[in-house]
Amino acid sequence: MTAAIVLAAGLVSCATPHSSREAGPPGPALQAWIYPGSTGEPACGAPAEYRDGRLREGVLKPEYWKVNPEGTLTLHTTGEDAPCNGFSEANAADVKAHSAQQYTTVSAMDRDSVAALVGNPDRRATAIRSMTDLAHRIGFTGVDVDFEDFWNWSEKDEAHYETFLSELSHSLHAAGLKLQVDAPAELHDGDSPFRFAKVMAAGVDQLTVMTYGRVFATPAGEHCWAIAPEGWVREAVAYAQSQVPDADRLVIGLPSYGFAAPDPCDTKKIQDSVPVSELRKRPGWSDDAEVVRRRRDPGSGEIRWSERGVLYDAMDGAAMDARLTLLGRLGVRHVSVWALGGNPWFSRTAGE
Repeated sequence: MTAAIVLAAGLVSCATPHSSREAGPPGPALQAWIYPGSTGEPACGAPAEYRDGRLREGVLKPEYWKVNPEGTLTLHTTGEDAPCNGFSEANAADVKAHSAQQYTTVSAMDRDSVAALVGNPDRRATAIRSMTDLAHRIGFTGVDVDFEDFWNWSEKDEAHYETFLSELSHSLHAAGLKLQVDAPAELHDGDSPFRFAKVMAAGVDQLTVMTYGRVFATPAGEHCWAIAPEGWVREAVAYAQSQVPDADRLVIGLPSYGFAAPDPCDTKKIQDSVPVSELRKRPGWSDDAEVVRRRRDPGSGEIRWSERGVLYDAMDGAAMDARLTLLGRLGVRHVSVWALGGNPWFSRTAGE
């Protein structure tokens, strides 16, 4: 899925507990992803972050499943496979204790893995049974499907994907569970093979549009674009709302992370989803309020600076607050943050 730190005086550190949304003003309901990591990585800090109550009335989505290249599923279990945030009965119970709803995320980041699963009826049936059984047994709300590399899908891949979603939604709904699906940020019909209307018709309960990662569309030789330019986000939200008019079935993804990339940009060499706690260790980082002010990009609100031929970009708490306020004004009712673990969160006044 294409993942803080004090960047200016008055912003909240990623290590500081935050009040829950129930104590703040009304605004979009919040969700957040959690991904597995290795000991010592910022991702391991996610439980400490959600235990501060920030999502007590919201949704947590731990990535417990991954799709293997041959189209089978692997469960990230606590231990050597996933030292932090993997599945265990204790971890699942902790997630439940600190959120109102929970989804087990299943992840596939490349077209070949997606196709190997969704294009094979036997593998589909096995995966659907495994995901449904686990979510039901641990008392989660449902399953979140994060299959990406959309632009490399064929029309046949998309058709098989819609069949997979239809079969999965039927299985989940029969067990009293729900289905979330993650979608690309698009501006027009046909931007990718992904078909919003047909995906929703497959029985999806909520669609999460990932409005971040714009940097990967940067033309060769330019400075890397921002993670989520505001104008692009506005267009993506408008298109998503035209395809999913029920505001309670639409979720907008909001970034909380940074990146490092060659300057000029080489999109094949971008270090993406870098926790902002890691970026603060990179050359040129500054906590000085005036420096931060000068570096804040007017088109995205992100903090951007270049040092030794590398461009750095980070969402900070102020940028997140501004983006949440914008989404609320656009009529968005549900927002999902990528990702917990070493990244900023909203202030008490976010969404006003």
